[in-house]
Amino acid sequence: MKRVNTELAVLLKEKIRSEGPMTFRDFMSLALFHEIYGFYTQAPAIGSSGGPFDTSTKFTAFAFGVAQAITQAAKKIGDSVRVVELGGGTGQLGSYMTSFLSIPHEYVVLETSPGFRKKQVKKGLKSIDTLNGLEPAPTIVFGNEVLDALPVHRVMGLANEEVCELFVDVDGDGELCEQPGDVSTPKLLQRLQDEDIHLGRGHIAELCLEIPSFLQQLERVVNPGYIIFVDYGDKASNIYSYHHRNGTLRSYYQQQQIHDPFFAIGQQDMTADVDFTAVISEATALGLELAGCTSQGAWLTHLGIQNYVGKGNGSASRQKEVDLLTKEARLGSAFDVLMFKTHGLPDGPGLNPG
Repeated sequence: MKRVNTELAVLLKEKIRSEGPMTFRDFMSLALFHEIYGFYTQAPAIGSSGGPFDTSTKFTAFAFGVAQAITQAAKKIGDSVRVVELGGGTGQLGSYMTSFLSIPHEYVVLETSPGFRKKQVKKGLKSIDTLNGLEPAPTIVFGNEVLDALPVHRVMGLANEEVCELFVDVDGDGELCEQPGDVSTPKLLQRLQDEDIHLGRGHIAELCLEIPSFLQQLERVVNPGYIIFVDYGDKASNIYSYHHRNGTLRSYYQQQQIHDPFFAIGQQDMTADVDFTAVISEATALGLELAGCTSQGAWLTHLGIQNYVGKGNGSASRQKEVDLLTKEARLGSAFDVLMFKTHGLPDGPGLNPG
């Protein structure tokens, strides 16, 4: 398919021509979060029929399940909790979840997109663009498909186990392309070394260096509490294995998966599998404890999502939602739940059969 020459594509080409090639990390950050033309800045219709992709958040049953997790976690913490939803999107999930929460709580959405914040406020949600104003307090943080949106660097193996970085440049035809160069920071090589990753010649990998600072912000406000991530990813040895020699980067444009990150810049989502090894390492270094990791299907089942079917009319359609979210052949095995806790708290909700 012919690339779409979006406003953001034009701006990025001009920036590269004047300043030189940029890291893929910087390109991805601008493509998703540019203050005017970024994909998320423009508040896409996530999960809708015309949106870029499907997500669990469009299903009321998912909100019911997460609400059960928050309720059970709150009982382990104290009388009242603060719930922080990361990247609340259209506010649909938050609206559903608050309708299922009967415990004393404050619900806050952390959202960087002005467009999304407006939608969230219209749904009656409190929306903020930074955690800086929040004081440490009993808190449950929940993020659905948030880690996979953090910008990544792209590196590639060379001969003799050397590694180069792939930069975004403009070719002779005026099109954006990737060009190899020396790594922009030694942190990339350190990550590969720490995780004992060896890239063969031509083997591409995505490395996210945003994880430490992101988790540090969360750790500061959770006192005590839980941090719950639902995302797709794996341990480093699997993500960076030869089975993924072209990396895990992919894009979504109008409900279709595409493999060209430059196809419609600002109009397509971009994501890469989450390195759970790195997330766990960085979280524990901050003093958080790993509560556990399980599949979305098992987690929601243990939380009692089946109880959603009997709540109101339309039990057949409700059962379809539950099956879609929990069955291994559907979304149940497509996503994993990674949960952390502060010291002294019991294991998190839904990690084991109730």
